[in-house]
Amino acid sequence: MSEIKNKQLHSYLSDDLIIEEILTRLPIKSILRFKSVSKQWYSTLSSSDFANAHLIKSPFSHPSAPVDTLLIENDKNYNIFSYDDDDQISGNFEDNLVKLDVDFGVGKGHLILTGCCNGLVCLTPASYNNFIIWNPATRKLHKYPSHGYFNCPDEAHHVSITCGFGYASYVDDYKYVGILSIVQGNTKSTIIHIFSLRENRWRKIDHFHDHRLPFRPGLLVSDKLYWKAYSKQAGYLLVSFDLAVERFDVINMDWDKSDFLGVMRGCLSKCNYSETFTGDKLLHLMEPPVIVKSITLPKGLKLDCFSQMIGFTKTDKFFVTGSFSDETGYFPSIRTLGIVDTCTEPMQYRMLLRFNDELITIVRYVPSLVSPFPIEKPLEA
Repeated sequence: MSEIKNKQLHSYLSDDLIIEEILTRLPIKSILRFKSVSKQWYSTLSSSDFANAHLIKSPFSHPSAPVDTLLIENDKNYNIFSYDDDDQISGNFEDNLVKLDVDFGVGKGHLILTGCCNGLVCLTPASYNNFIIWNPATRKLHKYPSHGYFNCPDEAHHVSITCGFGYASYVDDYKYVGILSIVQGNTKSTIIHIFSLRENRWRKIDHFHDHRLPFRPGLLVSDKLYWKAYSKQAGYLLVSFDLAVERFDVINMDWDKSDFLGVMRGCLSKCNYSETFTGDKLLHLMEPPVIVKSITLPKGLKLDCFSQMIGFTKTDKFFVTGSFSDETGYFPSIRTLGIVDTCTEPMQYRMLLRFNDELITIVRYVPSLVSPFPIEKPLEA
């Protein structure tokens, strides 16, 4: 009887309808299991077209969508942290952490969390001899060699490297950007190497600039990477790199030395802080160089240049990292992840997690089926 019902159901639902309207809405774990149904399903569910369709159907895929999942790098360990606005009674948020056991094959060297978008995580070893694209949901990763492009020139007096990773929707391409700033005597030069996953090759572009970029990776907003930079002539300013047209732009803004950048609700943001936080500091949401919204932050937060702000939840709370001061005193060696409720009066802060390592990196994470693998072997520039 059940076989008859299944045949009747299949007669009403075409394979295309099942794939496009049903399977694209299922959790990733279910998709991975369904790959074993048949060779045809394996081929279809493994395709980039299906991965993109599945990502588009995700309610959290849009940059301005609410944030409910974070990727946390702490002491060379990686964890997924889930948060539910409706869970008002949980007292131990460490139960929401899921440790990701993965061997990147880089020994004991430190990895820089370079970027995270569309379910792909980019990691760069401190040696810069390669970079890694990793999909935690599918447990797939691939190393892309850098072919020595970021090696220090023999006569260089000082070399600094800044990197970034992101998706350029205009050209449907994921790109890794490495910026090599070189000082040789009184001469400054900049070399930019770009790896395109769509073209599967490196390119080198020439650029002028004399702005000092920070060690931190660029922040991705609307096809552009952003850095807070410094110039002796202009002071602090905003530098962007358009991933689609591969062009830098410099934006002059009202900056304070202590301001830091973040991404909130799909907008670039900057935050003022001070060591003696008084509650009169602001979080600015921007469409550079215009500030579109400002939020006065609550008292009690201890923010510094290593702090991060990571998007809003569905009820307008936002995640923030920093050093938290409570009734027992100030702990400068302890970093925290907390959440600020913007709908209460006054705003309320709640600590979620505490870390012993000062250097933690937390980014918004949206699970996907997007593949980190290349189509063919990378080509040199």
